[in-house]
Amino acid sequence: MNKKSPARLAFEALPFHEFLERAWSFVRNPEITGENLENSSLRYAGHNFIASLFLVTTFLAFIQYLLPELFDIDFGQLVNPVYLSLVLAVQAIVFAFILAIVTSIALLPQRPALHHLIVHQALQVYAVVNFLIVVMFWIGINRILKTGDIHSASGSLDLWLGGGVAIVALYFSWRLLFKPLWKYISKYYANRASFGVMAVVIAVTLWANSYAVFGFSDLVINKPAFCKQLYEQKKQRGEVPSNVDEQCFIGHCMSWKENEP
Repeated sequence: MNKKSPARLAFEALPFHEFLERAWSFVRNPEITGENLENSSLRYAGHNFIASLFLVTTFLAFIQYLLPELFDIDFGQLVNPVYLSLVLAVQAIVFAFILAIVTSIALLPQRPALHHLIVHQALQVYAVVNFLIVVMFWIGINRILKTGDIHSASGSLDLWLGGGVAIVALYFSWRLLFKPLWKYISKYYANRASFGVMAVVIAVTLWANSYAVFGFSDLVINKPAFCKQLYEQKKQRGEVPSNVDEQCFIGHCMSWKENEP
């Protein structure tokens, strides 16, 4: 029996070490293999998806302590981490099924079937990039409160972190989803044509997914807390007239958010 190294033993002592190992393996080889889930490299996609939810929820609970220089507002009161993870998970599942359905329609002339491995591929990708999605969400909320504009960085750390996370997310989107989907489609169409089919599939999926809105924002963001912190941030920047009462500002802010489309 091979004796495990101290580094290996330390790694296996980490919670969810199997998920971390499978995620790394997927990043190294993200191709869609096999004819069915049992003989596919994606057979653990569901397990990884659930493990990712637990890990990200834990991360959300401690994010203020992990990045105190960037996030100096009270996210614990502002956002419910459990609901945020669940809402993002629902959106990921919906996106995965839309992608599989659109891909199946595109491949209908070549192989009439529901290409269900696409669902598991998308969920596996989400399990890997879930952390990045949440960080980008957090940066966006932080920017809105601090600068009033999601596109304006609140500081140098915000700028570098936001840019770095966006680049990594785009790279992973290409490497883990778009490129494997292109290769999968190329099994049924010529290589040049398959790239065009893949581009159309992605475009149609993103368009259809934009209409899959379930109105869960009320569960994720605490409106009174958001408006209170917005008031405090604007007051610090001198953007609130001295004659504007805090409760009046919060009431107007909540009324405006409730009337958003």
